[in-house]
Amino acid sequence: MAKNYAVRAGQRISTRHPFMYHGEGFRGKGHLWDLSVSGWRATGDRPVTQGMVMPVYIELPPGKGESKYLLIESAIVRWSSGCDAGWEIQTISDTSRARLNRFLDRARS
Repeated sequence: MAKNYAVRAGQRISTRHPFMYHGEGFRGKGHLWDLSVSGWRATGDRPVTQGMVMPVYIELPPGKGESKYLLIESAIVRWSSGCDAGWEIQTISDTSRARLNRFLDRARS
């Protein structure tokens, strides 16, 4: 069976940052393995299934006057295997997107 693959919107960087996700009736915690402007791969303590949509908080080093948490209002699980999953950003504020871009730019240099 042939698999369909999509080209990523941005280069992923290797990282190890904590994140929290909030589904219907549960909260999960885990760690990111890689991150880009469009999504990430992570392992969490609560399994998720393909198609689940939920808010996510990624713990990043805070800048001046910033929270340590970057809020992604809505992320969808694109694939999952047990507690490992690939997530895609659906809704993110302009402020959070700018912060994510700054973090990724610093990590690449």
